[in-house]
Amino acid sequence: MIIIVGPFPPPVHGAALITQRVTDRLAGEGFRLQLCNTAPGKVTARWRYHLRRIEAYLRCWRTILGPRSDSRRSNAVYVSLSGGFGLLYDFVVVALARLKRYNVVLHHHSFSYLARQSRIMRAITGIAGADQLHIALCSKMATSISRQYGANLRTVVVSNLAFLDLEESDRVLVGRELRTIGYLSNISREKGIDRFLDMMAELRSRGSTLAGCIAGPFGDADIEAYVKRRMDEIGGIDYVGPVFDDAKDRFLSSVDVLVFPTRYVHEAQPLVIFEAQAAGAIVSASDRGCIADMLSRELLLDSDATDLTKIVDQLLAWEGDSSVFSAALEEAGELRSKLREQRQQDFVKFYDALERYKE
Repeated sequence: MIIIVGPFPPPVHGAALITQRVTDRLAGEGFRLQLCNTAPGKVTARWRYHLRRIEAYLRCWRTILGPRSDSRRSNAVYVSLSGGFGLLYDFVVVALARLKRYNVVLHHHSFSYLARQSRIMRAITGIAGADQLHIALCSKMATSISRQYGANLRTVVVSNLAFLDLEESDRVLVGRELRTIGYLSNISREKGIDRFLDMMAELRSRGSTLAGCIAGPFGDADIEAYVKRRMDEIGGIDYVGPVFDDAKDRFLSSVDVLVFPTRYVHEAQPLVIFEAQAAGAIVSASDRGCIADMLSRELLLDSDATDLTKIVDQLLAWEGDSSVFSAALEEAGELRSKLREQRQQDFVKFYDALERYKE
């Protein structure tokens, strides 16, 4: 049995989706699982959010402290690690797991404690011990874990691709013209919506007629008012609302280029990039976390997306010459094929790493 500790939807965000997909795939492979959902659910009041989260972790801690047979020492506690002060809760999870002689699998989803060392993460790795498993999303993350918390830690690199359902897309790439630029995220400034709108304004000032399309839930009423005001000022931008499942697939299949100018401090390996690429869209995004491994260098923005000149110039070049855009689409088609190969390879690595805990 593996005890799965992490957030499950709702709310819907990258870490919650991956926890759900990890659970689904392990269950499909015959693993016995016990779930500990640490998400607070759909709450808006800050005090209620923290109360619900504490309640969720208390239930989790009781599960770990529950009776277990000494003959089942191969069992493990899998932890979808938080970012920021949420690591305090995870420290207690790991401490109790080791007290009960469980093995521990730590799945990393944030770069906030890798860019600079965190005392809480140092304590987590210390109490877990060097022989416990760390799952990193890319080689840069694995290197950062070793540099910050010990070169002797046991680490395996498994991208989020391993847990995504990539539908076969029949979208025609060859001969397509550039028409629509998309943005999809939980809409906030730290996720780069202001920089996306700045980019659209710059395109308009240089004569572009490319359409913009924004999807996702607004972080709060202030950001909603800001975005709608700027959309009216710039023109040619639609907002389609939150999109999930089939609606998300349709959105990503409707945009030609997805621009994701994030400055989110926890950004690691955004699922939307893989999903857009699988749908046949070209993606440009900020150089944060593992993103540099997901895109070509030409489409990589700086880490805070402060300089949009390169992507604006590229979009104008594609808009002005369909043959140049066709060449970029050919590369997108090749990447789409490679993603499916990498997905299977990464899941095999994940399965092999956890097979020792399968009864």
